[in-house]
Amino acid sequence: MRLRPSLRAATTLQHKHGLGGIVRGLEHGDFGIIADIVMAATDDPAAYRIFLEIVAEKGVRHLPLLYDDLSRFVAICFGIDADAEHPAETREKAGKEFSIEAGLEQFFEIGTGWLGWSPADTWAATPAEIIVAQRGLVTKLKAIHGSAEDNDKPEYDPREPVSPQQVREGIATLRALSRQAQ
Repeated sequence: MRLRPSLRAATTLQHKHGLGGIVRGLEHGDFGIIADIVMAATDDPAAYRIFLEIVAEKGVRHLPLLYDDLSRFVAICFGIDADAEHPAETREKAGKEFSIEAGLEQFFEIGTGWLGWSPADTWAATPAEIIVAQRGLVTKLKAIHGSAEDNDKPEYDPREPVSPQQVREGIATLRALSRQAQ
């Protein structure tokens, strides 16, 4: 059975159990939590039946063996990367509170607002995919429009006196450009 991590799966699981409840349920091999993860992660109508067949064949005592795989799956759904700073840590450093619900809403906002994806495409993406796409968009916009770092140069002030040397250089540049245009 193939499970697909997605923002929709994370949101569904968060509303039903909360991330803490999911983690505790996985640690204890809770059949209901594991079944809910499976159901949130697939659109195959036969998934629940297949899951029950697997449990009937292997037995419930084997559910804790799924802990590592399902924990990684849940981490991907919620955008948790062990190597990266989590949004909760970033907000904590800034003195702001973090809520998982608000974080998941923000991913949806980025997907539909910033990126212009349809709600269905956004729900099907993982938080990591949404963030990578957002970074790509920001890079594209900086390439097209420049960035704040590019604006460190002082702006030209027409009231500022111009040296005779600058005038000669400007006229030479204009002459060169006019010759190229002919």
